[in-house]
Amino acid sequence: MLGLDVGGAHTDVALVRVEGSELEVVMTKRKYIPLWKRRGRRRLQRFVRRVLFRSRPELVGLTMSGELADAFETRREGVEYIVRTVTSASRAPVRVVTASGDTIEPGECSEAWREVASANWRATAELLAELYPGSYLFSDLGSTTLDLIPIVDGEVRAKGRTDLERLKSGELVYLGALRTPIGFLLREVEINGTLVPVSYENFSIIADALVLLEQISEEDYTPETPDGRGKSPEDCARRLARVVCSDPEELGWEGVLEVARAAYRVLMGRLLKHLKLKLREYDLKKVVAAGAGEFLLESACDRLGVEFESFDDVFGSGSEVAPAVGAAYLAYRS
Repeated sequence: MLGLDVGGAHTDVALVRVEGSELEVVMTKRKYIPLWKRRGRRRLQRFVRRVLFRSRPELVGLTMSGELADAFETRREGVEYIVRTVTSASRAPVRVVTASGDTIEPGECSEAWREVASANWRATAELLAELYPGSYLFSDLGSTTLDLIPIVDGEVRAKGRTDLERLKSGELVYLGALRTPIGFLLREVEINGTLVPVSYENFSIIADALVLLEQISEEDYTPETPDGRGKSPEDCARRLARVVCSDPEELGWEGVLEVARAAYRVLMGRLLKHLKLKLREYDLKKVVAAGAGEFLLESACDRLGVEFESFDDVFGSGSEVAPAVGAAYLAYRS
């Protein structure tokens, strides 16, 4: 089975083998395809065709969040486009994940688009609840957002289904491990003992700070950079300095590092706050984590003194593309 998770920034792929209650992740792939860009749709079509041709799956599970991209006039249009892109490229049957944890036929998606839109969180949560029952907080920190899904006694206990409902309930947080703008995190930063307000331009993202602090590698920096230039520490430093309308020559290396450290502290502070609230709400003592920012979740759990387990600890691999793994499983289950 092949699982596809079509996001607004990344499209993820997982080839999965299932035997009874045993699931093996055979192959994963992640591709940065910004759907809001002029050529985004064409790049998605080419990528999906290539993946399906090479893998030749017997069954395809599809989930998404990319319908929210502003390249689409409405979310319904986005859902229809993504479903059409996959079904036109697939010789195998396609099943589409819904927010209730079921799958439906592609032909049903135009009417049931609200059930399909941004249901990728449910793909992973349902997979975990069925194959790894227990009580814990499933946390997926991706490049852009954080999902916090309570699983209690082997049941998904999410209050929200749509993105709007999930934002209200605190189960969806716009806090990411790569694409979050520094200007979203900081209002001011202390440099050489003086508090300096930041500019609210999109000069730099949190990936710049994490590269400079050696938390991630240049290869882990998968999205495009705000200025279209490179991802070396020197490039990241240049973007970070612009947050305070400066450059490394004026600010100095230590000043640039202060911007990076400040952004990291705020990121971790917000992550700790949201985790603590959800753990307390459901009286949970354990986090099962996935996503590009899993390492940040592990650090947060260590600070909170709660048990941490990786998606990879449970299934061997697939953490960074967990919704695609879930979509493949739910297609098989159907």
